Amino acid sequence: MFWFSIGLLTLVVAFICFYPLLKQAKKNNQMVAREALNKAFYFDRLKELEQDQAQGLIDNAEQLKTELQQSLLQDIPSEQNAKDTANHESKLLGKIWFLSGFLTLAVLAGASYFHLGAWQAQDMLTKTYDKLPYFYERLKEEDSKPLTEQEMQQFSTALRLKVQHEPQDAASWFMLGQLGMAMDNGQLALDSYAKAHQLDSANHHYKLAYARILMFSEDQRDKTQGEELLKQVIRQDHSNMEALSLLAFSYFEREDYKMAIVSWEMMLKLMAADDSRRGLVEKSITSARTALAEQNESQKEAIAPK
Repeated sequence: MFWFSIGLLTLVVAFICFYPLLKQAKKNNQMVAREALNKAFYFDRLKELEQDQAQGLIDNAEQLKTELQQSLLQDIPSEQNAKDTANHESKLLGKIWFLSGFLTLAVLAGASYFHLGAWQAQDMLTKTYDKLPYFYERLKEEDSKPLTEQEMQQFSTALRLKVQHEPQDAASWFMLGQLGMAMDNGQLALDSYAKAHQLDSANHHYKLAYARILMFSEDQRDKTQGEELLKQVIRQDHSNMEALSLLAFSYFEREDYKMAIVSWEMMLKLMAADDSRRGLVEKSITSARTALAEQNESQKEAIAPK
C-alpha cells in the first residue's frame, strides 16, 4: 500500500512537470513543418517559372520571380511573430503549470502523509495496546527483573489507551499513576492518582497514594489537601501505619512537634516488639522532642521581659 501510493504520486508529479514540455514540443514541430512547407512551395514554384520561361510561355519571368521572393519574405516575419507569440504563451503557460504542479504536489504529499502516517501510527498504537497482557505478566517478576525504560514507556502508552476506552476503570488509572512515579513523571502520577481517587474514593490504597504525592508538592494547598486525606484514612482506620507515618512527617515538617510525637507514639503502640521499624520511629520521636524543647525555650525568651 505504501509503495503503491509512492509510485502513483511519482507518476502524477511527472505528468504535471513534463506535460508543458510535451505540449511545447508539439508546437515547435508544427512551426518547423509550416516553414518547410513554405520553402518547398517556393522552390516548386520557382522551378515552374524557369520551365515556363524556357518554353517561352511567359515574358516577365524575372518579375514573377521577384514577386515570389517577396511573398516568401513577407511570410517570414509572420512566422517570427508567431514564434514570439508562441514563446510568450509558452512562458506564461509554464508559470501556470509550475504553480499548479507545486500546489498539486503539496496537496498530494500532505494527503499521503496524513493518510499513511496516521495509518502507521494507529497500527503502532494498536500493537502496543495489544501487549497489555504481556506487561501485566511482566509485573509479576518486577522484583527479579525490573521493567526497562522502554517497556515502561510502552506500558504507559497502552494504559493511556485503555483509560481512554474505559475512563471509569479506577485500577488502570492507579496503575498509570504508579508508572508515572516510576518514570519520574510527577504530573502524570498526580493526575492519574487523582482520577483513581475520584472514581473510588473509598479505596484507602488509592487515597494514600494520592495523599503521598500531594504531601511532596511545593504548593501549600496541595499539602493541606493531602493532610486532610490522611486524616480521613486514620478516622476510618486508626491502625493504618502508612497514613500515621505520612501525617507525622507532615507535622514535623511544619514544626508541629507535639502532633508529630503523638502520631509516632501511636505507631509504636501498633508495632510488634520485634518490628525493625521501631528504632527509626524512636529516633524520630527523640528528634521531635528535642526540637519541641528548643521551640519552647525560644518562645519563653521571646515573651520574657527585657
